[in-house]
Amino acid sequence: MQFIRQFGTIVMVALLLGACTSTYVSTEAGGVEETNIHLQQTKAVLVTTPTDGSYEKTLYNGSGISVAQRTDTSFSRYASRVSVYPSEYHSIKELSDTIAKDDYGYIVVPTITHWEHRATAWSGLPSRASIKLTVLDAKTGKEISSTVVEGKSASFTLLRTSPEDLLPGLIDHYVDTLYGQNPDITTKQ
Repeated sequence: MQFIRQFGTIVMVALLLGACTSTYVSTEAGGVEETNIHLQQTKAVLVTTPTDGSYEKTLYNGSGISVAQRTDTSFSRYASRVSVYPSEYHSIKELSDTIAKDDYGYIVVPTITHWEHRATAWSGLPSRASIKLTVLDAKTGKEISSTVVEGKSASFTLLRTSPEDLLPGLIDHYVDTLYGQNPDITTKQ
């Protein structure tokens, strides 16, 4: 009987430890990573709000604003000022008045490419998120950096998981790189 209790305890500890193992991957698409230029902390950043993410036939209302807010929070750790533009990015021309009025240096355009919320605790299927982050020079519209960051939650956990829970690990590490820091994230080239 003692053996069964010990075995049960070991299994429970393993499951709880597995809850802390989300994985993240970054795929470079150009810009800063290739030219070794880092963003200037003195320049203000304007973050656009992406369209809400979906998976199969399910639309995840509010996911776009969640991504924009997390992007704002991540850039706020370095940039002199960060604001969220309340709608999707279409063109520099569309934003020209806002850029001129508030003197932004960079525009960050997040795009949700995959948003999959799973009931991981009972299904064993991980939640997943994939965000494309493009940084543009606000004055010229030239692309400075473009990267796709992807993450998935642990497959076996007793805790609730969601794509929102993955956002800090996805976005913070990428922003660290933009400002010259060295994140712990796997990078594909």
